[in-house]
Amino acid sequence: MVNSIFLQLLTGLQLGAIYVLISLGLALIFGTLGVVNFAHGAMFMVAAYLGVVISQAEWGGWGMAIVLVPIILFGLGLLMERGLIRFFYTRPHTDQILVTFGLAIVLQEGFKWYFGANNLPFATPDWGSGIMRLHEYLPFLEGFVAYPKWRLILTAVSLITVALLFALLQFTTFGLVVRAGMRDSEMLRLLGVNISQRFAIVFALGVAIAGIAGVFGGPVTQVDPGIGMVFLVPSFLVVVIGGMGSLPGAVLASFIIGLAISFTATIPALANIIVYLIAILILLFRPRGLLGQKGVME
Repeated sequence: MVNSIFLQLLTGLQLGAIYVLISLGLALIFGTLGVVNFAHGAMFMVAAYLGVVISQAEWGGWGMAIVLVPIILFGLGLLMERGLIRFFYTRPHTDQILVTFGLAIVLQEGFKWYFGANNLPFATPDWGSGIMRLHEYLPFLEGFVAYPKWRLILTAVSLITVALLFALLQFTTFGLVVRAGMRDSEMLRLLGVNISQRFAIVFALGVAIAGIAGVFGGPVTQVDPGIGMVFLVPSFLVVVIGGMGSLPGAVLASFIIGLAISFTATIPALANIIVYLIAILILLFRPRGLLGQKGVME
């Protein structure tokens, strides 16, 4: 009984780790720029495909994929922000949703045309393959208890990413300027601060986090043109449940959703709708979400 509960808990944390990496970028972009980015799931899809290509290339490998994919996604995020998104900062959220969702469809169909509609195999590296014998490290477990090593690595990477992002925003000059720009960007412009440049970097950083999700989460999920859409709606619900624009809320909601899916996995009918049930219950009693701020999206 202890083993079963512990493994379900661990699986819930691993599922939550994927949602954290995807929804964190969504929440960061909305919280700083006020942009509802429905192309974010497509960025996860692009990163997963890049991870497959680079990790299997003769000149590449897994080390190159881990380094290059977030960097490429950061550059792609800058192009998106400068070439498209910045023109929609002052437009209604419906316009932002339509244009970013349209971009997601274009990317999805483009990758389907080039790579085909079938799932691409995305094998884990040798150092991340195999199992971890948890009973050798945790004395409260009974008998033989093992868990896939890569899923543990994914969870650890997610937690490290969250810690680094919060440190960047809370303890650096860049983070201070960004947080000030969220409150009064016009005042910073009058003081001679190029806040538009900072906001472009923040958008690109949110996309880069989706890149981390793609390269580490791809082997756990799957790699096909529709994978971005599969994770888009649950990830957006995570942001809504946590509170629009709240990074701590997105992290908290991600792990709540992951645990809920894990503990209802034996009841498929419930597992398929548990995310929506949680969203309904929380928003009934907390219309702004768990940690949402007054005035956001109101």
